[in-house]
Amino acid sequence: MFRLLGFDVHVRTGFVIFTALIVFLYQDGFGLWLAGSIAVLTLLHELGHAVAARRAGCEASISLDFLAGYTSFRPSRALSRGQRALISIAGPFTQIAISVVVLLAMGVNPVSFDSIRQSDAAAAIWWAGPAIGAMNLIPVLPLDGGHLAMTGLETFVGKRAMRVMAVASVVVTGGAAVVLFLSGLTGFVIFIGFLLLNQFQILQATSKRQGEVVGRSVDVETTAWETGRPGVLEPGQRLSPWFEAHRARLQGDVGGAMGIILADLRSPRPGRWIPPTAATREQLRAVVDTLPAELPAAGNEYSARVLAEVLLAVGETERAGRFAASAFADHRSSALATVVARSAAQLGEAANALRWLSAASDAAAGESGLHRRLLARTMDASPEFASLRDHPEYAAARGQLV
Repeated sequence: MFRLLGFDVHVRTGFVIFTALIVFLYQDGFGLWLAGSIAVLTLLHELGHAVAARRAGCEASISLDFLAGYTSFRPSRALSRGQRALISIAGPFTQIAISVVVLLAMGVNPVSFDSIRQSDAAAAIWWAGPAIGAMNLIPVLPLDGGHLAMTGLETFVGKRAMRVMAVASVVVTGGAAVVLFLSGLTGFVIFIGFLLLNQFQILQATSKRQGEVVGRSVDVETTAWETGRPGVLEPGQRLSPWFEAHRARLQGDVGGAMGIILADLRSPRPGRWIPPTAATREQLRAVVDTLPAELPAAGNEYSARVLAEVLLAVGETERAGRFAASAFADHRSSALATVVARSAAQLGEAANALRWLSAASDAAAGESGLHRRLLARTMDASPEFASLRDHPEYAAARGQLV
């Protein structure tokens, strides 16, 4: 990860593999130029989205992955349709405009194929810039043109716009795939396959019934995903960032899913949301896989604890303990110390687990009676501590909670 113009930029392994694959497939000067041009212009494309999002009052971050880049942003207030349309179009516009300026500076006419073919560099920049930028404006999801069309469609069909666009995108892309196959143009098979995969995920995500909950449209399964039973949110309570990230992941927005979790984690104020206690391991795993290997410092204890517990739930035991221990340095809570103890116990580090249980008990002394009761219940019920319960240090830590 690095920062550029104030934005976090996450370069994932898939992006490196994709550029290396281009070089391997062509094995000539054009391949080198194409890989480099795609890398640079994809980053500039996402910077266009990020800058437009920031101007609209959003926090934004960028991810570069296999076959795609993503800009995730979280608005501080509701965005107008015009603002969302501007954010959507800013990426391809930046990509096309900069590449055209570069071509003109090279003495290349970007609308003349004879001029474009005069060098490997010119051809590569043309494909990575105007060509891919224009393809991104095709009105199908998850391309920018699809999001732009969906914004306009909301004027006529309201909240059903996502569902309508998802169905239309599958039909249009599927039809294009058939035409290209019958025409013998199979070079776009990976691109078409990528689109269809994302479109079916979006279709799946929008196939749920929609309900009105506290003035906003959310899936009626929302609280079931988080609590195990359907219902509505209480006044002032918001959707869990884990549910929002899960929904973004289903829609193919990997960067968006990551941005939602990281923005909540960095927030100095804990949100009023329900932890994802009833989510399946697979659902949580899909969101965890979007997160960077190096997690940022936690701005609040609640989000840090939920993330650490999720990491434990998906089997990332060592990472959960390491992250919770780091967060405990800033937020001395019994819950975070307990996660470290559970992690250590799972890893067979009995002495370390006992030390952290003692730290949890000490931290609980300054917390409410409810927190002390919750810690006592966790110590009594957690299977990780079964082999420690006869140890004097365990008994001493447990005894402080009575």
